Amino acid sequence: MIDYKTSITNTDNTAFPNTLAVNVSVPGAGDGTEFVALMVNDIWGRAQALLNYAGLTPDGVMEAPNTAQILTAIGKGFAVGPGLGVTYWKNGTPAANGDRVLLLQGQVITAASYPLLCAAVYVGDASNPTAPAFYYTSDAGGTTRSTASKTYMVLPDTRAVSLKGAGNQTISTRAKSGPAFGAVQEDQGQGHIHGLAGNATNGGSSITLGGATGRILVAGTQSFSAYFDKNGDSSQYWMTAPRDDGTNGTPRTGATTRDCTLGTNYGITY
Repeated sequence: MIDYKTSITNTDNTAFPNTLAVNVSVPGAGDGTEFVALMVNDIWGRAQALLNYAGLTPDGVMEAPNTAQILTAIGKGFAVGPGLGVTYWKNGTPAANGDRVLLLQGQVITAASYPLLCAAVYVGDASNPTAPAFYYTSDAGGTTRSTASKTYMVLPDTRAVSLKGAGNQTISTRAKSGPAFGAVQEDQGQGHIHGLAGNATNGGSSITLGGATGRILVAGTQSFSAYFDKNGDSSQYWMTAPRDDGTNGTPRTGATTRDCTLGTNYGITY
């Protein structure tokens, strides 16, 4: 930007970043900050730079609430605006703090209250009947899905879950691997134990691993297990298939496998 202190005659003569414009001393005095082409071009240049950065061109509509193209340019150019996820660490709720963020807690929102968010995240009419989240309903309880009455939208619930990348996809399709947007995948990392069985007599071709001679065993319920005859030991031992641990079954059921997590709040901008 131009240096207003050196480019404009009448300023408060304070160095950047506190250079300010000044009023005329009396009407018609001519000692107020002059409104010249240099200043106008500087202001226009900022707006044009933002639109150019976002890949937009002027739409010919005067800037006003709900039609300000400069806001669109900022949103696209800097990846901000409705429909973006945030990790919310602030003390208190977004509503109480005055932030344009909704915490994702599986709630049902009124579409008319959040039109920009709903337009940004809607899964589309084809996916509305089956999508796990971001679908429209006709009732405030979020139970009756409807593409005719798009009155309410259901948001996903991120509480007590870890977020997972859904892959290179649009919000109305599902990647070949990974979850759909808003879908929760339950724990599938079940545990089990292995035991030892011994005195194997059947064998196969001898192999050497780490200096020890052994054989490959494929027998009974054992699926591709190896045992080794080391130092002439006549009792060969191999790893068996998963065994019942006596409490949780085979493999274990009702057990929880949990990674190391850190509690926070996930939200979405509107």
